[in-house]
Amino acid sequence: MSELGQVLQRAREEKGITLDDIQRITKIQRRYLEAIERGHFHVLPGHFYARAFIKSYAEAVGLDPNHILTHFQADLPAQPPTEQAERLRRRRVASANNPLQAGRWVTKTLLVLFIALIIGVIYIAAVNHDGNTFTQPVPSGTVTPGAEIVTPDNGGGVSTSPIAQQPKPPSTVTPPPEPGTTTPEPGEGTSQATITFESQQGSMYNYSLQGGEKMTVHLKVKEDRSWFGVSEGKGKKYVEEGELRKGAKEEITIELGKSAYVRLGKPTVVELTVNGAVVDTSKMKFMPSNITIKMKEAAAQ
Repeated sequence: MSELGQVLQRAREEKGITLDDIQRITKIQRRYLEAIERGHFHVLPGHFYARAFIKSYAEAVGLDPNHILTHFQADLPAQPPTEQAERLRRRRVASANNPLQAGRWVTKTLLVLFIALIIGVIYIAAVNHDGNTFTQPVPSGTVTPGAEIVTPDNGGGVSTSPIAQQPKPPSTVTPPPEPGTTTPEPGEGTSQATITFESQQGSMYNYSLQGGEKMTVHLKVKEDRSWFGVSEGKGKKYVEEGELRKGAKEEITIELGKSAYVRLGKPTVVELTVNGAVVDTSKMKFMPSNITIKMKEAAAQ
């Protein structure tokens, strides 16, 4: 056993590390590790690998590899001239046999990129074609030629799109209500109250009410639960506030004057009516949403 092998073996045993542990750490086969400890360097696959294996072994047991290689230089196998010459010869032969290897790699890469570019162009063209032929869906009911569909846009306003379809006989056509307006359902009262959507600023929805001398606000939760607060104007003290919950306190009615301010924590689950006219909360995505309703003076006769 060589002195170098003894030093490495003693360092390994002091740390309580087995050869299997060294093999797992360094990925060097156990038989080569045993050869290093016994000084049988001729078993190793060449001078270069001998130095690399010894360096990895020393690092694994906590020794300075550079110091080990320098101190035990005499124990290390000398590099045979034939080995070095053979290595150089193999490199020259490999270079001579594969002069176009790099060029082939570049050609394959360019081909893949070209195919990906074609696929991307086809995909973009297909998407643009679908976008150009998109037809806005028509709401339920029959639309007469030249009619305009009013839909809320992302900012809360309205946008119009002309849509024309084949007319049906007048007897089968029910004219839709005016955009932004709702009317009370039959049997809800004798006063003809009408709610009209005026504008939106962020989470604030503004409506006007026509019909009646004062406001009767009715809230009813359709599912789940929602917090609510009702006053006669923004910034004023709530007349009523609390939580509506399905299966518990499901609805409430509040009497107000000529204006109302309603704040709903989860508006999409609450049915809101004012003097019997329904305010559509299904499209209110803000939580909470704020709703102002002002009485609109009747036009002079």
